[in-house]
Order: sequence, then C-alpha cells, then structure tokens
Amino acid sequence: MSIQEKYLRGHGVAEAKTLYESDIPGHWQHVLVVPAYGEAAGIIENLLPQGDTLLILVLNRPESESDKHCNDALRQQILSLRELWSQDRCSAKLCARENACHVLLLERDDPLPNDEGVGLARKIGCDAALALMLKGSIASPWIHCSDADAVLPADYFSASAQETTAIALTYPFEHLRPKDQSESQAIDLYEQHLEHYVDGIKRAGSPYAFHTLGSCIAIQAEGYARVRGFPRRAGGEDFYLLNKLAKQGAVYTPKCAPIRLSARLSQRAPFGTGPALRKLLAQGRLEENPLFYDPRCFYRLGEWIGFMEHHGHPGLSVDDVRRAFANTPEITDAVLDLGLTSFLQHAERQCADSRAFVRQFHQWFDGFRSLKFIHALCATWKRLSFNELAVLPAPLVEQHG
Repeated sequence: MSIQEKYLRGHGVAEAKTLYESDIPGHWQHVLVVPAYGEAAGIIENLLPQGDTLLILVLNRPESESDKHCNDALRQQILSLRELWSQDRCSAKLCARENACHVLLLERDDPLPNDEGVGLARKIGCDAALALMLKGSIASPWIHCSDADAVLPADYFSASAQETTAIALTYPFEHLRPKDQSESQAIDLYEQHLEHYVDGIKRAGSPYAFHTLGSCIAIQAEGYARVRGFPRRAGGEDFYLLNKLAKQGAVYTPKCAPIRLSARLSQRAPFGTGPALRKLLAQGRLEENPLFYDPRCFYRLGEWIGFMEHHGHPGLSVDDVRRAFANTPEITDAVLDLGLTSFLQHAERQCADSRAFVRQFHQWFDGFRSLKFIHALCATWKRLSFNELAVLPAPLVEQHG
C-alpha cells in the first residue's frame, strides 16, 4: 500500500474517502484547491484556468458566522453551470462550463469548528485531490492551493511542471494596490516586511527561507501524505504545513509571473494579510510603525546556524555553547528557551557523527524555532520602523549577508 493510500485511509477526511470509492467521471491534467467563505459570485472568473484543470472549490463558514447565507451567491453561480455528476454522501457536485475547467463543489452541511477554519477547508479540498490522483483522474503530481481572491498567471501550471525535485512550491506573488492611498502604502510596507524576513533568514543560512502564503502553494502528492496533510487550524495552516514539508525535501519558488492577490482588509483569519493591514492602518503613521526586525537579529541567527553546522557534534554540551557565545549571551539564552538541552541529549543518543548531528539540528531548529529565535532577540534589539531601517549604516544592514 502506498503512502498516499495509507494516509487517505487513516487520516483522510470523509469526503476524500467517498470520492475515492465513487464513479466520478473525467480526467484532468491539473488540480487546483480553493476554499471560499463569504465570497462574491464574480470571483469564479479568476479561478477558471485552462480546460484540462479541475477546480475543487470548498465552500465553508465557521461556527461564529451568523449569516447562514454568506455563501449563497457563489454556490448559486456554480450550481447554474452544467451538472455532470453528484454524490449526496459527501455533498459533492461536479459542474462544467463551456471552454472552461470543471468545478467540483464540496460543502459540508454544518459550519466548520472555529479553531479549525481554513485549515480544515484546505484539508478537505487537498484530501479530495489526493483521492482523485489515486484513482488516476489527475495526471499531475502537484496539488495546487490558492485563495478565492487570487488571480493566477498564464504560466502557473506550466511552472510547476518544470519542477521535478521539489516537495513543495511557493509561488511569487504581488498584492493588487487599492485605490485608497493609505491602504496602498500599508500593503507596500507589509510586502516589504515579508521580503525583509525571508531575505534575512536566507542570508543567515536557514533552509526555511521561503514565503508561507496559503494562496501561493503547490505540494507534491506523496509529500502531502507524508506530513499528513493540512493541519486543522484557523490560521497559520500554511506556515505549519510548509515547515513540515521542508523537513522532507526542498521547497522552491518557481520561475513564473506572480500570483496577484487582493489586499482586502479581511477579518476571516486571526492573522495574515487582512488582520496585518487593519492593524497597520489603525495605528497610523505607517512609516514610523515598528514592523521590521533589526538586521542584527538575523546576523545572530547566522552565527548560531553557522556554529552548529561547523562545530556541532553528538557530544556537544550546553557549556560548549555558552563558551562559544560568551560575548553574545542573548544567543545562548534564546536557544535554551527553545529547548536546546533536550535536543543535545537527543543528538548524543541518536547521532553517529557530525553529519547526522547537522541533519538532526535542522529538523529541530526549524522555521518555527527560527522565528521564535528572532522574536527572542527583539528583547535586545527592538523592532524598527521603515524610516529607522532606511537610515541604518550600510555595513549594519548587510553584515548578516
């Protein structure tokens, strides 16, 4: 039994198991999974790519949403298309429009738990995609994920077809600029904040240096099964999924035109682009907002990663680390809080040599701990505004390179 089959049987959602056993007609080259909550009917026009693609649209709403009709407009638009197949057991309908892709509509009768939200919605869609791959209904090994407000580039699917060694992709992106000047300025700063962080940990030598936007992800089917799919979280599901995938293989950014994303002030997730923009605008004085990390935080991250890669070994002790960073105790304090002692004890038992130690180190000191490390160092070096970052001396900005 393959890894995908084991996952589907043991951890797949009910909809996917039903689809795997169904007689759904059709064969497609690509699959695209999109969760939709409270979206207008018009968004479907941006999500109907080439005709050999199956769009799996997961209509959902959380328990906290009092408007039971929030998905009516989009549902009615899909149901107005030509129906090809339906399955009452999993509330699935396959529809088609002339000269466009097919749409598989999935929607549970009950709202999703508030604490599972979009993570569960993505899991329902991606598990369904995996089931159809196992049936031989989808040729590509990639499960593409995006959001209802995304505009996909013409070379979106062909870009993934060129990637044969990655376990996951994070597509390039850009946000559509709102007409409101303050909102446009806010999204500019937010994008620079995202790039600033990814560039910083990349310069530090972290293998977790990639963007983690759920609207810009593609996952190899086998890798998806290995990490047991999307976590059931109301936010951060994209970050945690990619963090696990990066421990299994490479995460690349394909060479293609960017996905264009809405910069709307959504409150549908507890964090992410929408809440970040609302917070920025509420605080005002955008260029004075402390949104950026001090470059010295990334420099210290690079020192820590470099030390462990070049001097780490199964017998390494906490005292060895303290001595190595006697002049920069903030590093030792941060990694001890992150569980260094337990990791070193594990490495001494499990690692045969330095090479195995480094592999285990990067499994332990992952994207989540890298972020926590940077946050810990903010106690030493406060966050900076765009204006403060812009006037830093060039050697300080570039010293972590």
